[in-house]
Amino acid sequence: MLTASTFLLATTTAACVALIARNRKLHTELIRARFEAHHDTLTGLPNRRALLLHLESLLADRTRPVAVALVDLNRFKEINDEHGHAAGDLVLCRVADTLEGIRLPRTMVGRMGGDEFMIIVDDGIHAARTIVETAAQALDATTVILGATDFGCYASLGLALADHNDITAVDLIRRADAAMYAAKRHGGGVREWHQNIGATVTATLPMQRRRYRF
Repeated sequence: MLTASTFLLATTTAACVALIARNRKLHTELIRARFEAHHDTLTGLPNRRALLLHLESLLADRTRPVAVALVDLNRFKEINDEHGHAAGDLVLCRVADTLEGIRLPRTMVGRMGGDEFMIIVDDGIHAARTIVETAAQALDATTVILGATDFGCYASLGLALADHNDITAVDLIRRADAAMYAAKRHGGGVREWHQNIGATVTATLPMQRRRYRF
């Protein structure tokens, strides 16, 4: 027969075990929530929010060289229209695996949304050019098999370097965006932002300019 003290000890032990289990569950859920808040649910890459936070932190140091490249897939809409969104998701995951797999130094690679990815380079323009060209070549060599058809993961890439003349993350991304559309207008590859590129692209592709909301 259990004594009162034995019963109390057993009850207290059970309560402690239950509390520890609950705390572990809450801790796991917190870790998962933090991960999901900063990562894209489809590809597992850092998401738009994480990319912007990282870029803003780098730009806070006005002496630090920083570059941004936007990566936009060519013919992605056609793949979605002809083969469905599941096929499009497969392509996006393949692109994410390719960009993450080449282990680019001093970079963060993430998905901005849709078929657009971002590469943030914590280095100068020469390193950034090498990194972006490496990414472009890796994507050119990447294919996805959809049914009886092989699709290349060709992309247009726009590169912009922070000049640290009070430039913001939004400004830098818009420059990379303009360069990316210049690359798309020329059939793909890599284009680098310069002062006249924005006006040229806007005039050439007025209906295709995307509007970023930050």
